[in-house]
Amino acid sequence: MQTIGDIVRLNAKRYPEKKALMMGDDVLTYSQLNRQVNQLAHGLLSLGVKHGDRVAILAFNCIECVTVQYAVAKCGGVIVPINFRYKRDELIYAINNSSPKALFFGPEFASLIEGAKSGFASPVHMFALSGDPLALGMTFGKLLDGRSTSEPTVSIDPPSPFLITYTSGTTGDPKGVLASHAAFLNIYTGLVLEGDVRNSEVTLVTLPLFHTGGMHALVQPTLLMGGTAVIMGKGFDPEKILDAVERYGITMTMWVPTMLAILVNHPNVTKYRLSSLKKIWYGSSAISPTVLEASMGVFKTGFYQWYGQTETGMVSVLRPEDHMERSQFTGRELFNADLRIVDEEGNDTPAGEVGEIISAQKTLGMIGYYNLPEATQKTVRNGWIHTGDLARVEDDGFFTIVDRISDMIISGAENIYPKEIEDTISSHPGVLEVAVFGIPDEIYGESVCAAIVKKEGYPLTQDDIVNYCASRISSYKKPKRVEFKNELPKNASGKITKNVLRDPFWAGRKKRV
Repeated sequence: MQTIGDIVRLNAKRYPEKKALMMGDDVLTYSQLNRQVNQLAHGLLSLGVKHGDRVAILAFNCIECVTVQYAVAKCGGVIVPINFRYKRDELIYAINNSSPKALFFGPEFASLIEGAKSGFASPVHMFALSGDPLALGMTFGKLLDGRSTSEPTVSIDPPSPFLITYTSGTTGDPKGVLASHAAFLNIYTGLVLEGDVRNSEVTLVTLPLFHTGGMHALVQPTLLMGGTAVIMGKGFDPEKILDAVERYGITMTMWVPTMLAILVNHPNVTKYRLSSLKKIWYGSSAISPTVLEASMGVFKTGFYQWYGQTETGMVSVLRPEDHMERSQFTGRELFNADLRIVDEEGNDTPAGEVGEIISAQKTLGMIGYYNLPEATQKTVRNGWIHTGDLARVEDDGFFTIVDRISDMIISGAENIYPKEIEDTISSHPGVLEVAVFGIPDEIYGESVCAAIVKKEGYPLTQDDIVNYCASRISSYKKPKRVEFKNELPKNASGKITKNVLRDPFWAGRKKRV
């Protein structure tokens, strides 16, 4: 297996009648999926899509998201999944930055594209995945009609580009992370072996498919092994998720900590038969000890904590056996990853100390930021990708992430790591979610602010939270300000976007690095 397209090609021979993808009543076997992929690939080749050409897709989760990805891969093109939360200007930026030859879109985005297309710098072939394409182009089905189901005769070099994924853009315009076929196949291999993925998996996919967590941590490793991926639609409905686990006999899934917190606090969670679930993967953001303990009590299955970035690929894991004694740790590097934790001078950080995680670019890492050489040089130095994540070195190769460099609070010359305070506050029985960040302080430079979502029925006050923290952590770490929210802002992968909470406090002031 050399390229991404080989996954579906080879499994169409091995497991032709086995279910590859399911979504509601729609089902594709491996042979059906590969035939559809080949038809679409021939359609794209007829448009002139060739090596290195970009093809974008803007859609909510659907089976066609997977088909388009494989078809582009078999053409030697580069797939560009677009965040379905983008507004007009963000869409125009992504299209003009990547300059795709074609754009596939879900019916829900027709009006957005209609309003944005005047800002596109270059002509783009547009295809509606379903419904009426309006005046935008033609349909996905029409592009397939009458096309050959034979394998495209396109030679593809494994190190060649396969994907551009746009970062969240919290510190400026989003950056397109360019990665190769070879890097992703190595990432899938690490996930499969370290995550104990089997041919018999029935994997529930609730994360967005434009995000690496949905497509490349769940769908692709599952299909690589010949398992079945059950795709859920837009949104996270805990009742539907729990019902799907029972109905389909789900064996594996990935939920971010926010999702786990919602599920374990759902009043009907114990009413569902969840015994088929053997593996719960989690990651994307730090998990509080309280949520992890509650999740392990409810689901009674193997838990795997993953760590990685769009730029690095998935690079570490905390396996089920590690959760027995090291559940407070983040994990240790995968067998095919290469990590270091370094100080500001680039020296390896000794045990017990905190430094920045850097990851080797080769094998798993990105080629670079698309069309952004200066940003690439800032992040990739001497073959190492600088993550901006701070971690404490533990024993036996393990590490614990303490925070982002950009999230660290410096108050009166003291370094304060928000995660420690978040773990403390989240242990309060009345707290559902919490985010801690730094706000301006005239005396100390920065002080601690906590944004909290209360559990229903708990009449918490700021004094309650401050006093709770004061009895558990050093006084200088306790919040000086507490804000109660109905919900916390999150990106499409469920990670809390602290910049949305923090930036209003810094308006008109010098922002923190």
